[in-house]
Order: sequence, then C-alpha cells, then structure tokens
Amino acid sequence: MKVLVTGGLGHIGSKLIREYAKRDDVELVRVLDNFFVQRYCSLFDLPLNKKYEFIGGDIKNKEDVEKAVKDIDLVVHLAAITDAPSTINNEEETFRVNLEGTKNVLEASAKAGVKRFLFPSTTSVYGEAEGVVDEKTIDLKPASPYAKAKLEAESFVKNAYKELGIETIVLRKGTIFGTSIGMRFHTAVNKFCYLAAMNKPLTVWDSALESKRPYLSLDDDIKALQFFEKNGSPGELYNVLTKNYTMHEIIDAIKKHAPETNITITKSPILNQKPYHVDDRKIKELGFVPEGNLDEDIGKTLRLFKAIQNSNLGI
Repeated sequence: MKVLVTGGLGHIGSKLIREYAKRDDVELVRVLDNFFVQRYCSLFDLPLNKKYEFIGGDIKNKEDVEKAVKDIDLVVHLAAITDAPSTINNEEETFRVNLEGTKNVLEASAKAGVKRFLFPSTTSVYGEAEGVVDEKTIDLKPASPYAKAKLEAESFVKNAYKELGIETIVLRKGTIFGTSIGMRFHTAVNKFCYLAAMNKPLTVWDSALESKRPYLSLDDDIKALQFFEKNGSPGELYNVLTKNYTMHEIIDAIKKHAPETNITITKSPILNQKPYHVDDRKIKELGFVPEGNLDEDIGKTLRLFKAIQNSNLGI
C-alpha cells in the first residue's frame, strides 16, 4: 500500500508516519506539508526500513496536490489550521485551508484513483450542544471558524463517495492528548501539562470542572486511522474518542504527577465550553476498542519537561 499523509509533520502526522514503518503491507509513505508551523524535527530519524517521500507544498495549490496523490492508495488528510481560538480572527484563511484545501485534495484523489480517503473532523462541530450527542444529532452549533469549516468539509467528503466514486470516511475526533515529535500544546490537556511543568497556574472555568467533554489519546487516534483503512461504511462519519472526561479528572491526573500545580478558578467563559457527552457506540459496534490512558499520557508529557525546575522562582 502507498499512503499519503497531508499535514504529516504535525502532532498526529509525525507519529502516524512512523507507525506505518512497522507494517509490512506499507510500501511507501508520502508526506505533503507546507512547513507553516516549522516542524522540521518531524522529519528527523525516520525509520530506514520504509520508503519515505516528502513534498514541501500546500493543499491550496492544485499542482502540489496532484503531484502528491499520484499512484497513492490511501489518503489521510490531516492538513488543517487546528488552533480553534486563533481562527476567530482568521476566518477567511481558515475556510481556504480547512474547506477549499480539503476539496482540492479530495477531488485530486478521486481523479487519481485513490481507493480510500480518511478525513479527520472534530467533535467541536457539536459546539453549543448539551447532553448526549451522536452521529445522528442534527442541531449542530459550531462555535469557531475552525469547527464551522470542518462541518462544511464533512458534507463534501461524505457526498464524494456517491458523486466522485471514492471511498470516504469522516472521523469526528475528540480533543487530542499525548506525545509525538511534532506535538502541539494549544489543546487543553497538553497545554495544561506545559503550564504545570512551568509552575504556572491552570485557569479553569468554574462550571467546566464537572462537565464532561470528549478527549482522544494520540495512540487511539493512530489506531482509529489504521482501523478505518478497511473498516467502516464509505460515506459515513464516526465519533472517535478515548473517553468523555471532566476537567476535574484531567486536573487530578496532572496533580498526581505535578502535585505543586496551582489551580485558578474563573467565572469568565471561554470558547466552546458548554458540556456535552459524545456517544461513540457506532465505532465500537464495528469492533474498535479505545485503549488510551489519560494518566499515563499526562505522565509522559510532563516527563518531557523534567529538567525544568521552576518551583522556586515564585512565578
């Protein structure tokens, strides 16, 4: 199998492209990335037992995309602007990348004869929903341009199965946590780990402490992407998460490994903070079993910063 990973230098992609090296059935791993976040380190020390190709290009550029999808069997389309709060003041570019860029990659993939196209979306599309939500929930209220663009892209990707003849799967994923060589720190758990490691307080909205939200370990994410290479009905979407955690559970796990961490409770609302519980029975009925461990991943993340000793600085 020949695989293309767009955005392959990012948090998820940098680990995924290494996981493919463990598989005998993967012949080629091709990466398309525009270096927007300068993660050159994601190309360091790739396993030598697999053929890797790298294209420094942009999903907004059709020529780059056409080159990238040539002779490819599977596309994992990770390339996107992913920092939701930053997209509030950058809506036009967010839609150019997350929606129009997705269309470019999908249309080129169909034309090139790609067998299957995996599109990671986000449970943020549920937005201001409350209570239990699943794939059949229609009252979607995405709060950020990031989530709005992902929701529009979902429709295009699902329809492409019938209209373009390419097998497509949409993965509505919980908030990512866990370590990789290209990891990012603007998602909740990883950001809190960084702040705890720097001896800075964690600021939490008071009503969020006991509210459950969907989270996904990076290991479960990688596992799900590989699971959907052969499983799942084309043209369908699936919620993918490790577990619905409360902020209290996350804080307790952090304090277990960094007991001196201070918590600041605020009444000021922050983006997309209403509670909801995501139902993932649909993917589990296919046989997928999440195995991620919040406590272990938080411990691994904090150990990355173990040489930093800020506790006596009074900051």
